[in-house]
Amino acid sequence: MKRIYYIGLWVCQMLFLTACSDVVKFNDEKEDLFSNNGSPVISAVYDATNDDAAPITAGVLKQFIRLKGQNLANPKHVNINGVEVDVRDIYAESANSWIHIPRIVPESPTGILVYETQQGSVTINFDVSIPHMELEGLENEFVLPGNEVKVKGDYFDLFEFNDTTDASTASIVITNDALGYRQVIKTDSCTEDYTGIIIPKDCPDNSLITFSWQEMGQNYSKSIPYRMSDQLMFGNFDGDLGWWNDWGRGLVTDGTKDGDPVSLGYNFLRLTGTFGAWDWNSTGFGCNWRWLDASANPENYVVKFEVWTNSSNPFYSYGTNDVYNDKNGGYCFTLNNGEPRRQFDPVSEFNLTNTYGKWVTVAMPLDEMIQNKPLPTSPDQWVNFEFVCQPNPVDGVSAWNVDHAWGQFRIEPRNY
Repeated sequence: MKRIYYIGLWVCQMLFLTACSDVVKFNDEKEDLFSNNGSPVISAVYDATNDDAAPITAGVLKQFIRLKGQNLANPKHVNINGVEVDVRDIYAESANSWIHIPRIVPESPTGILVYETQQGSVTINFDVSIPHMELEGLENEFVLPGNEVKVKGDYFDLFEFNDTTDASTASIVITNDALGYRQVIKTDSCTEDYTGIIIPKDCPDNSLITFSWQEMGQNYSKSIPYRMSDQLMFGNFDGDLGWWNDWGRGLVTDGTKDGDPVSLGYNFLRLTGTFGAWDWNSTGFGCNWRWLDASANPENYVVKFEVWTNSSNPFYSYGTNDVYNDKNGGYCFTLNNGEPRRQFDPVSEFNLTNTYGKWVTVAMPLDEMIQNKPLPTSPDQWVNFEFVCQPNPVDGVSAWNVDHAWGQFRIEPRNY
């Protein structure tokens, strides 16, 4: 019995020592992972979302990067291109450090990256591209006065449009010189993802909204249009527009019929119902042409209009149209008998699948609408506009069930 006892004791001692050895080994590995043995060293920088790519020497705002090197654990100070990084947002090990480049424009760009720990610091050349502010226009250019509207673009918050003080370098002014109207406004909401303004209740049609700001000490400004009713082609869709058929005339509504969207001050076209695959549905109407500069320089102009979808009836994705994969079918518009018809493909061309019951402004290049066909060079000559709905489903056979609307067709400059 004693012999068994001693053997059992020996086995227990060996198991205990083995277990202790494993604990020590685990702790050593953990310590090595998050410990430094000297000053930090950065051997390369990578896009953290694509470690298989080659190292990078510059980045962009918000980019997720990975620093590769030695002694990178426990950073206490990191600066990228003159912008401090909150070290609490950094995950760092001895051999790697993962960082999001801050979405902040530096007052004085340095073009370097500084990385400091308790045991030293390292500096490498690393530039960060500073974007220009992007200003496209209003999501709905015919929004009624007194309402908020989204401003399409990006980086507004980086250039002080979220600053409501008078000391801000950014400003927004709405003017109508013909009426002597001028009013300064502020953004009603300005975040990384959304910028909106409230149109003053007394703001007249045919006004310009001028955004002014600074980028690296240089002044910039851009004007965008608001309710350019003077440029409407078909007015209120009343009077003699030379309708081609009663079907087209029956599409006109004023916003008071069951299920209509709210009118933006004018009648509009609303198409509802079920239409079979490749069924041909078309109408046409026209106006006296008066945009003579657009006739001479169509590349500088666009055809604008507002579109609307019932939330339950988004736009359809267009399928492959034929063996040549031409852009055929779907919704098509023709101006002045231009050939071939210009397809309006909201999903692929404008990333517009569903407006969720709101009006949204769309612009199509005038030169693409007329397809090299000349426009009138003297005023008051008649120009036709053709509207076509020919469902082109992805599967080639399914019908379209639609509830869509269009309004305020007009001719405007690409830029003001």
